[in-house]
Order: sequence, then structure tokens, then C-alpha cells
Amino acid sequence: MMLLEGLHHISFGSSDLKASIEFYQDLLGLELLEEGEAYALLNQDPVTVRLNLIPDYKSKITNPGELSLSFILDVDDFTNALQELEEKEIEILTGPVGIEGGESLLIADPDGNLIELFYRE
Repeated sequence: MMLLEGLHHISFGSSDLKASIEFYQDLLGLELLEEGEAYALLNQDPVTVRLNLIPDYKSKITNPGELSLSFILDVDDFTNALQELEEKEIEILTGPVGIEGGESLLIADPDGNLIELFYRE
């Protein structure tokens, strides 16, 4: 068995780093740690997200139900999260739905990478 020391980062493709950075900073409150020509590192402790510039990138997931792959974030106030999504005209792909212990909804970043917003009651 391998001895893991922890999760280093989650990595996503991005066709437009500036747009992706703005999305993760302005909507989700991640802090920009580092930015290069072909990547950016953003953080919401304890998780770091790496965005990799890939020209013409678009997530291959066309149906959110076909794959259970998403970045899941725990939100403090689900009602406020819904209001902010509406104000910023972010499409909710699935939900909100009641799940054991809370509520959940699914959105996508500018390149179609899935993000689940979860509220634990």
C-alpha cells in the first residue's frame, strides 16, 4: 500500500485562463496563488485548483448525470448561493435537490467542468 501524504491539487482544463480565474475568484471566492502563461493555481483551504491552459478545451461531459465526476464545495448558506447564481446568470444544470443531510445543485465553470454546491443541514 502506498503511503499518501494528502491531496495536492485538483486539475481542470481551461480554454481561457482569465475567464476561468475570474469565475473561481468572483463566484466561489478562491484565492489566486500563482499565475503563469499556461496555468493558474487557486486555493480554498485545504484544496488547491490548478487550471491548465488548453487551446479549444471544452469538458467532454455533455450530460451531468452520465458521470459522477465533479468538484464538490460545501456552502455556508444555500439560499444566498442560489441568489448569487441567479444574479450572475450562472445556469444550474441539476437541482437544487434534497440529499441525505442537506441540499445540492450542479453548475459548470466556463469550460463545462462540473462543480457541485452542497449545503449540509
